[in-house]
Parts: sequence; C-alpha cells; structure tokens
Amino acid sequence: MALHCPATLLIAPVPRDAKGVGDLTASLAGERVLAVVREPGDEVAVHVAAALDVPLEDEPELAEVDAAGPHSALHAIADLHRGETVVVLVPGLAAGETPFDRRELD
Repeated sequence: MALHCPATLLIAPVPRDAKGVGDLTASLAGERVLAVVREPGDEVAVHVAAALDVPLEDEPELAEVDAAGPHSALHAIADLHRGETVVVLVPGLAAGETPFDRRELD
C-alpha cells in the first residue's frame, strides 16, 4: 500500500511551432496542470508554460526518455510532484494518436 499520492505526468513531444503549442494547450483544457517540465534550453516550452500560466521547470535527462517505459528522469519528476499533474515535454518523442500520454507514477 502506497502512503503517498502518485504524480500524473502528461508526456508529450515538444511542439514544432505555434500551431503545435496551440493544439497541445487546447488538448489540456480540462487538466489542472501545475507545471511544465522541459529539457534545459527548449524555448518552445516557454510558450506552452505561458499559455497554461504555470511555472517552467528544467530536467536535463529528458532527452533520454522514450515511449517504451519509465525512465529515471520521469521518476525524479514524479517524486517532486506527488499529487500533482505536470506536462513533460520530451524532445525527439514521436507524436502518437493522442496529444499526450498520461502516466501515473508512484
């Protein structure tokens, strides 16, 4: 039995342009996002965070994350955001059928 709440990570590829930022933020309209996590230097994430009016956080290991499974960087983000929902923008991640992948990590 877990004694803490899981973090909800909404994992998405980095949008390529302003339309991609708009599409992603529109898909998040029903979510209570508390932060956007990016790879340091990703300027597109600045626009996503501004559109959602939430803080921006850096995670240097995001370039190593793939869609195959949990990565230590995702667990580190989850540890910092127990009980919260955050958008995680992963560079190089291929776009899927949905704008983001929802993962709850303990």
